[in-house]
Amino acid sequence: MLITADMKMADLIHQDFQLLAFVQRIGIPLGFREKTIKEVCEEHEVDVDFFVQLANAFHDTDYFPKEKLLQFKPEWLVNYLRRTHHNYLEQKIPEIQVKITELEADLKGTAESYELIRNFITEYIREFSIHIELEEKMVFPFVLELAKSIEQNKLTDNYKKYFLNYSIGKYLEEHNDIEEKLFDLKNILIKYLPPPTDNCKYNALLFDIFRLEQDLKDHSKLEEKILIPRVRKMEEELNNINE
Repeated sequence: MLITADMKMADLIHQDFQLLAFVQRIGIPLGFREKTIKEVCEEHEVDVDFFVQLANAFHDTDYFPKEKLLQFKPEWLVNYLRRTHHNYLEQKIPEIQVKITELEADLKGTAESYELIRNFITEYIREFSIHIELEEKMVFPFVLELAKSIEQNKLTDNYKKYFLNYSIGKYLEEHNDIEEKLFDLKNILIKYLPPPTDNCKYNALLFDIFRLEQDLKDHSKLEEKILIPRVRKMEEELNNINE
């Protein structure tokens, strides 16, 4: 079922509860009452069409309106991706860490197994944090200054100061596949570790990892299919301005 602006926001969540994370990250809190998606978006200064297109993309994996998404302001996508980063670092990763800590007692008879998991997730978090820091401190500011330069039809002072020698191509050279490492952790848990005494805790950990893995795939899809092509086009526009 296609999500439309005249649908009630509460009905959207009832239809697909997994969209709760998306609604939160786009900057809309709960408390919708009987308001439509259009009314709620307008109340929180969120572009309605941007919301509807992203909601449909997350709701239906076969629906991905690339051409429409490429037309939206890049700062809208950057703001969404930034809130997603915050959610990963402040909520999803800590929840996984807590569940791994809770497994320690269940894996006391296999201390090496517990150390393997703990060390793996520690290294993963370190690499994940580096990945996010690169985007937060370099890529996203670059995108925003690029957009401002195009809007003003000239290079901004910040662009001249920080980004004259930067490009989205340089980011791609440093980009690493964080989803692949999460898949490796999931495989270790499923295939190679001895079963714990409390399967409920173990399964809860696996569910969280599966959900994070899917979330990261959606996140990467937005970056690779929308943000990066959009930035490449903006770089060409800026080159034309400077010629």
